[in-house]
Amino acid sequence: MTQQNSLLEMIKNYEVLLETKEFLALQVKENNAAIEAAKAKIAQQMLDDDCPRISTGGYSFTLTPKTSYSKRSDESLAADGLDFFDVLREEGLGDLIVETVNARTLQGAMSAFVEEHGELSEALERVIRTYDYNDITRRKEHRKK
Repeated sequence: MTQQNSLLEMIKNYEVLLETKEFLALQVKENNAAIEAAKAKIAQQMLDDDCPRISTGGYSFTLTPKTSYSKRSDESLAADGLDFFDVLREEGLGDLIVETVNARTLQGAMSAFVEEHGELSEALERVIRTYDYNDITRRKEHRKK
């Protein structure tokens, strides 16, 4: 096998892996939705049957009342003149607030910074780890007609 054929086989295998990843991600999403739907249906049936606990197949299933809390939409808060973080702080829950930087956003910002300034500043060098590597970019080819 020539070096060119070997490289083409590696690329084909890589593409199969990427396609498998996409397929599996979709399957996980669909499976998670099916799990949530099944749990809701079972919980409703347990309520209807007045059966708070059932055992089968070596497992016990218990109807467990829970309460879920989530932040209201920014639009809703703005309409009421509220700031989510201010309210948390006022209620003594300020320790829930965590400053964070998304890794992809940091990557983009540092790339733009280096493009504009030629390199990271000394201050950024002290807090940002830099390493070089080779990656593979995959793009769909557009055939000319």
